[in-house]
Amino acid sequence: MISKSALKPAFVFCLIMIFSASLTHAAQIYYARELNTEQYRKLDRNKTVVLLSTGILEEHGPYIPPYTDGYITERIIRDVAEGVVRKGWNVLVFPIIPLGTDALNEVPAKYPFPGSFVVRAYTFRAIFMDLASNIGDAGFRWIFVGNDHGAPTHNRMLDQVCAYFNERYSGGRMTVLGANDGSRISTPETSKLDQEAQSLINSEAWKEEGGGGHADIEETSIMLFLHPHLVDAGYVNAPPNTWGMMTTDKWLGYLGSPRHSTPQYGALRMKIRSERAIQQVLSVLDGTAPRPQSITPTDLDKIDKPHRDILDHDEQIRRNQQEWLDKNGLK
Repeated sequence: MISKSALKPAFVFCLIMIFSASLTHAAQIYYARELNTEQYRKLDRNKTVVLLSTGILEEHGPYIPPYTDGYITERIIRDVAEGVVRKGWNVLVFPIIPLGTDALNEVPAKYPFPGSFVVRAYTFRAIFMDLASNIGDAGFRWIFVGNDHGAPTHNRMLDQVCAYFNERYSGGRMTVLGANDGSRISTPETSKLDQEAQSLINSEAWKEEGGGGHADIEETSIMLFLHPHLVDAGYVNAPPNTWGMMTTDKWLGYLGSPRHSTPQYGALRMKIRSERAIQQVLSVLDGTAPRPQSITPTDLDKIDKPHRDILDHDEQIRRNQQEWLDKNGLK
């Protein structure tokens, strides 16, 4: 007969083994650049979320860096990964691709502009279509694209990539974080945070801000919160910049009045962005988000002239490159 004292260590050992096994199978955050072939092979495709992101290098004026959109996206991706893994999903995080199209300085046709290093719109689309194909062919079905660049052509290209993936690979979904495809939601909590954030900036400052939209109070505040060492101290004396100034020599590369920025406001705005992104992902995964509508054909006549001009500029670059290739007999 086995004594109770002998059974106790065995029982404890079994508990430890069970606990260790549960840890082994717990959802985890993986980084695409770190996994070997066997680790990729073992990932459960039906329970793995892929986070693929763009971090455009676009001028943000004299006070914050051109990778501002990328820094913001990095934080959102980190928060989304942590939020999703808590719900039992594995997360596969791809390195942020520092490429994008349709920089703000292109709207007034200011070429080149210090800090902007973009690719052509159709090059950008091709890159993400190629990556979507690779990821889909590898069996992954849930892709969320981190993107903080709001330019219309840039986002149209990403929307088309998502539509391509969703039609070609069934059983999942590819969508852009913050997209207006029905998956983006607002909760009472984020609405409350919105009101709290707005109250941190006085009404006169908001009036001076105008519509903002680029390297403005919000983006400068977020950078003061995330990476204050990258914010030039001169922002406290920054004169307001407007859309009307963009075609003049007085335009400094931003829109709004960043001199009113604060890290406290930035912290709240960052929290709101992350919370909305987490809720968006979870609503897609649990099936409560509506399915995306069929994408409509591009009507170039409905695109405003500045953005048609950007596409024309892209085409001239393509022709110049092709002429050089042809001249040298390169395929």
